[in-house]
This record gives sequence, C-alpha cells and structure tokens, in this order.
Amino acid sequence: MELRQLEYFVAVAEERHFAKAAGRLNVTQPSVSQQIKALETELGLALFERTSRAVSLTPGGSELLPLASQLIADARRLKQHAQRGARRIAGRVSIGFLADEYANRTGDRLIATIRREHPRLQVEFQQIDFAEQYSALQDAQVDVSFVMGPVPGGLVSVPLLQSPRLLAVSRAGSRPPRPASGDPGYAGASVVLPNQITTPEWRHDWVPPSSAAAQIFVIGENSMEAMLSVVGAGRGVCVVPEYVSRYYPQPGVTFLPVPGLRPCSVELAALRSRDVDPLIAAILGVAQRLTRRSRA
Repeated sequence: MELRQLEYFVAVAEERHFAKAAGRLNVTQPSVSQQIKALETELGLALFERTSRAVSLTPGGSELLPLASQLIADARRLKQHAQRGARRIAGRVSIGFLADEYANRTGDRLIATIRREHPRLQVEFQQIDFAEQYSALQDAQVDVSFVMGPVPGGLVSVPLLQSPRLLAVSRAGSRPPRPASGDPGYAGASVVLPNQITTPEWRHDWVPPSSAAAQIFVIGENSMEAMLSVVGAGRGVCVVPEYVSRYYPQPGVTFLPVPGLRPCSVELAALRSRDVDPLIAAILGVAQRLTRRSRA
C-alpha cells in the first residue's frame, strides 16, 4: 500500500467523482482508477459503489476514510518536521541589546521562537551602549543587534516595536515645555548627540522638535554616561529612549516628555554585507515571520 493510493482514495471519496478527483490531484482519470483498483485488490475490499450517475462509498470505504485521512495528515506533519530539521542550523551568534528591549511580549516571542526553531544555535547576548549601537555591528562586536531607528542604509533590519522618547535636561534649569505660549522650554539649548552616529537622517530624528540646526553639537565621548554628564553640567539637552530614565540615573539630570517628540522604532539589525550568513539570516528570518504574523 502506498501513501499516493490513500491520497487518491480520499480525493475520490471527498469529490464523489473520479474526473473531479483527477483534476484536484493534477493527474489523469485512468491513473486514479488504476490506483483505486490496485488499493481495493490489496485490501480485498470494495471501496466505492459506481453507477453511471454517481460514486459513493461502500460501508468498508466509509470505515477506511477517516483512517486514511489521518495517515495522510500524519505523513505531512512528518515531512514538515523533517524539513524544519533540515533547515535548522548550528553555531554561535551574538545579539547586542541596549537595555530591556527584548524583555517585552515581542522580544520574548522572538527569543523563544529562535530557540525553538534552532535548538542547536547558541545565542549569546552582549549589552552595548546607546552611542555604539551601529558601530558594534560595523566592528563585528555583535552579529545582530537591537537598534533605535532610523537605521542607516548599510544595515538590513526588521522593525519590532516603538519606544517612547524623552528629553534629558539639566535639573537646575529644567522647566516643562509651554506649547501654548510658543516656548518649548529648551529654546537656545545645544543638543548633545553621540559622535559615532553621523548619518544626517538619524541626527535629524534625534533632536528636539523645532531645534535649529545651529544648536547641534557633538561631544567627544562615546557613551550615554558622557552625554548625560554634559546635560547635567547644563551645557545642553539630549533626546533619549525612555529606558535611559530608568537605567542611567545621573546627578543633576531630569527627563521630560516633550510634545511632538515621536516614539522611535526599535529594530533588529545586521550589516547588509552579512545578511547572507546562515546564522544571521536565520535570526532575521524569525523576526520577519513574527512581524508578518503580528500584522496579519
């Protein structure tokens, strides 16, 4: 007995017509008839009652139908499982993170799916500083990383979620923005940016709303702590992800919500030149599939 014969049997039983079953299976009608006859001979059992007008199941055929359907479904699941196993990869991949962007529903599902689909893949996590979120990928400190958009063209990325942003200001001179009066509360302040991230699109997105380009300056240090130190000293203000207010307490710095300061995109990214690497492609593939499902 062959699985193909059972598939032909189920098709005829469901279609109640040999020609329609042949069309569904994309084979000729004589082929279907021959396979059904061979199956009946092997089983010693008539499966169908044939008349010039209709095809119906015999009592024996009716008993066999659910068993045949189950066997076909089991065979398909076995094939799918084998195919998934063949696609599974082994090796070690490092994932960079900034704070707790993986500790949410989306991040939990991502990591759990990676481990389930690729159990032989060893995943290592490495915390990176906000100022080096892109250079860590460029310098191969990590293979894949959570980053804050807008993502530069040299990277390939999968958007995962949105993160609120705040304005870090000196506690001594801080006051809430007053949109009604047209005074944003930080007018005239210099804007602190990390010197490693130089793309114009990123810098434009990480300045307070309505800031003049002449206000922007870049400090020489390469860390969020150094940027906040400048803010605490009253030398400028800094747009930061919300997590900074929780994980980077800094004397003399307070964090304010600012009208018009939109959330930033949190994305899983890798170097475009490395996206053909099987390990990296596997991680990004999982992220892409989860994103498509969440939008469906």
